[in-house]
Amino acid sequence: MTGERKIRVLVVDDSPFMRQLISNAISSSDDMAVVGIARNGEEAVQKCRDLRPDVLTLDIEMPVLNGLLALEIIMREMPTPVIMVSSLTRVGATETFRALEMGAVDFITKPDRAAATAELGTILLPRLRAAAGVNRQKVVPRTVPPALAPKHYDLVVIGCSTGGPAALQQIIPTLPEGMRVPLVIAQHIPAGFTGPMAQRLGQLSRVPVVEAFDGMPLLGGTVYIAPGGCHTAVRKDKTRRFLQVLPFDYVTTPFRPSVNVLFQSAEPFAPHLLAVVLTGMGQDGAEGAQTLHRSGAHIVAESEESAIIYGMPRAVVEAKLADGVMNLRQVGEFLKIATMK
Repeated sequence: MTGERKIRVLVVDDSPFMRQLISNAISSSDDMAVVGIARNGEEAVQKCRDLRPDVLTLDIEMPVLNGLLALEIIMREMPTPVIMVSSLTRVGATETFRALEMGAVDFITKPDRAAATAELGTILLPRLRAAAGVNRQKVVPRTVPPALAPKHYDLVVIGCSTGGPAALQQIIPTLPEGMRVPLVIAQHIPAGFTGPMAQRLGQLSRVPVVEAFDGMPLLGGTVYIAPGGCHTAVRKDKTRRFLQVLPFDYVTTPFRPSVNVLFQSAEPFAPHLLAVVLTGMGQDGAEGAQTLHRSGAHIVAESEESAIIYGMPRAVVEAKLADGVMNLRQVGEFLKIATMK
């Protein structure tokens, strides 16, 4: 990128191996540069103050000051896009979702072996680029636009990716106790993280939130989280409505669970179906939204003003598939009405 400003990244990790691995991945890109290294949370806070990076990678378990405490200070004093580096454990998953609540944009999991720089770069670099472009000064109005009136729905399906966990923590806890319809969510996330995600959302909400399993009945008033690492579909026949968990290679896609798989499987529920596309990189969900649009389902896309990453919603809006475009607060208020009608 000769002559163009590079994305400035601060790397924070107490492991020399991980610092080197992440730094090598960043240095392999011509549009990014490592501007600093920090070995603990205290150093991370100070270097954020001094260097003002565009984005930082932040480990959770560190001496002196851990990643969550450092994140709290950074978000309070100098809000900066953050990619968390999480361990593949239940404790690591729980702490990761706490970090996303506190303002982290996205996360990656630590490799369980000496991964090649190129392999890590494939995962990390797109997230850093997306995070570096996040505008954290977005204002979210409280009013619901009259663009789309809720109708009688039998099912709500939601798709999201980068920024999704934080978005879901804003809208799912607003759902009313006694809501009538089931709600199924496909969030791009690795295996092992959806259980803690469902548990955390359940703690915050007035409705039950569960991780889906194969054959699970679709019951009104319940939120189902599609398990990471595989695909989830909704099914119905003359006597029952249920979930089907499909193997990871059911379709060729880098996203597991795939929003397209969930949305396309929901076509038999149309026209009494609401599909919502929230924040996320890429276009997953656009193809499924097209299928549902032809079948008469209602489709809502998150607006650019509130979406952390306006990729997936943009694809739906630009294809003229969205019946309503709403900011995140409006989506939550719309769902409160839609799930009770």
